[in-house]
Amino acid sequence: MAPSGSLPLHRLIYTSSTIGVLRADELDRILLRAKAFNAAAGITGLLLFHEGSFLQVIEGSPAGVLSLMERIRRDRRHGNLIQLESRPCLTRAFPGSPVAYVAPRNFTATQRNEFSEFLPVARRSASGDAHALPGQLWSFLSSFQRIEAA
Repeated sequence: MAPSGSLPLHRLIYTSSTIGVLRADELDRILLRAKAFNAAAGITGLLLFHEGSFLQVIEGSPAGVLSLMERIRRDRRHGNLIQLESRPCLTRAFPGSPVAYVAPRNFTATQRNEFSEFLPVARRSASGDAHALPGQLWSFLSSFQRIEAA
């Protein structure tokens, strides 16, 4: 439930794999469009891309978040899309930007390792083995909250 007088918030987290090779200039165009769209829709979040995999946190109004997720599902550049979390939330975990993006070159060695280790767990969770996922997911994402806020 949202605080009194404010709109309810929803958070959705997914991971996906690229279909084909995603060039740096294509990623730049995606980020520019996403920032404009998300800003207009009141959406904030975090986008990570590493070794052909996306991990994204999307936060905003329930209708806005779910509408954006449908756009992402239809985007032919995404494959193996796995929704990791979709739920109401009281506050935004990544309030500072319509799309906070951390380039892989700016990951710490620990973040690179955790991202690589997290993906197989996330894929297994799609098959029903999700018992360790929430703790591992938020442990990983919390390291980017400090970067995003800086």
